[in-house]
Amino acid sequence: MIPEEFKNKCKGIIPVQYCPFNENGELDIDGLKQNTQFLVDFAKGNKDLLIMTNGSTTEFYANSIEEQKKVIKTVVEVVNGKVPVVAGVSQAATKETIKMATYAEEQGVDCAMVVLPFYHKPTSEGMYKHYKKIAESVNIGIMIYNNPDVSGLLIGPDLMHKLSKIDNIVAVKDNSPIIDHYFMNSATIDSRDMVLLNGRGELQFLGSAAYGYKYRGFVTFIGNFAPSLSYDVYHAVKEKDFEKAEVALERLLPLYNIMGEFMGRRQDISILPSAYKTNYMYMSIGKACMDMVGLSGGPLKLPLEDLKAEERDELRQVLEKMKVI
Repeated sequence: MIPEEFKNKCKGIIPVQYCPFNENGELDIDGLKQNTQFLVDFAKGNKDLLIMTNGSTTEFYANSIEEQKKVIKTVVEVVNGKVPVVAGVSQAATKETIKMATYAEEQGVDCAMVVLPFYHKPTSEGMYKHYKKIAESVNIGIMIYNNPDVSGLLIGPDLMHKLSKIDNIVAVKDNSPIIDHYFMNSATIDSRDMVLLNGRGELQFLGSAAYGYKYRGFVTFIGNFAPSLSYDVYHAVKEKDFEKAEVALERLLPLYNIMGEFMGRRQDISILPSAYKTNYMYMSIGKACMDMVGLSGGPLKLPLEDLKAEERDELRQVLEKMKVI
């Protein structure tokens, strides 16, 4: 898919996939195929949906390069062109990211997602050159993953505007916790240059979309196991019915509430300001939810931790209350 075609289709809900593992930590390829086909089936009827894989939620950082490649290849083969596929290609260095982006393009991925450089922190100019070099190395679109949680960096509106003018940088998955950024991006970035996506899910999509509906979709973990609940939020906002969207959000409250409870039971040792940090309980909860609805979740890889047995029981009760199971 050429970058212009991808931009036209880049909207809706974007489930960022979990990577199922066996108990010994090996990839569960059959489970990944099952999870992917579930999303493809949900998208039937021209729903606005993209599949995002090999991202943070996919635990790409915990997988070897060969495992990352296997995940990308498997998802593209199952999707078979039925919905657009975005694949994370992030590595700490520009050269290594280019290698993965090239591989993703060869496999038929429609857009390569690149998180802000992690480990050594570049200057603003270094950041610009990083993305420019990657974009020039492939013919598919590039999506910037503006995530301070995992990088300790944040691209502000001025630099984002500059990056949007690079031909095949076509979208941003925006995880900024600063509401001003959503307004400034909406006001200054030409939608013909870059598609704006909210990377923080259903809750923040409603707020960011209020700025002239320039944010055209959102990335979701809930969409992996309960896509209809996520889609209700998106569809209401697409119709500009914000009251209906709030009702759809309220249906998700039990899940958000128990996530907050589980987070509160664990010590967070991050030194990032509170707006920028999380102890990633959504990972543990999401994988458990996948198992409970009959899909494939499996265990997390260390250093992340799975839910305790009693917490799984609490979560099951929540899903029953939500009528997810």
